[in-house]
Amino acid sequence: MTRSWIRSAAMLAVLCASAGAFAQPRVFPGNSTQVHLDSIGDNYLTVNGAPVRMSASVLVYGPSNSTMVRGALQANTYARIQFNEVCEVRRVWVLTDEETTPVSFFESLFGVGNAAAPTCPSQ
Repeated sequence: MTRSWIRSAAMLAVLCASAGAFAQPRVFPGNSTQVHLDSIGDNYLTVNGAPVRMSASVLVYGPSNSTMVRGALQANTYARIQFNEVCEVRRVWVLTDEETTPVSFFESLFGVGNAAAPTCPSQ
């Protein structure tokens, strides 16, 4: 009886520890930009109305922060993107509703703030 109780307590402790790891929010690099994915092509994305090229080695992270193939990206979603040195998209993080920064009515009308087309940092 005592061994089964100890075994059950150990299993409960492991489950609680692993549940805490999944509850942590994702941290995005400072040089990433929130965008709206308008459309997706073979090697390009249209974000906030502007086409951007994807790197051949682009990494795409789903809402659960696991990697996914770029063919699984869907249009009409919010994401964060990061550019490489030659102004190609290097990383894409598909955002959950909680991670999406709201865009104000003014920003959506006039294309400023988060609604503006992303620019490559090296340009």
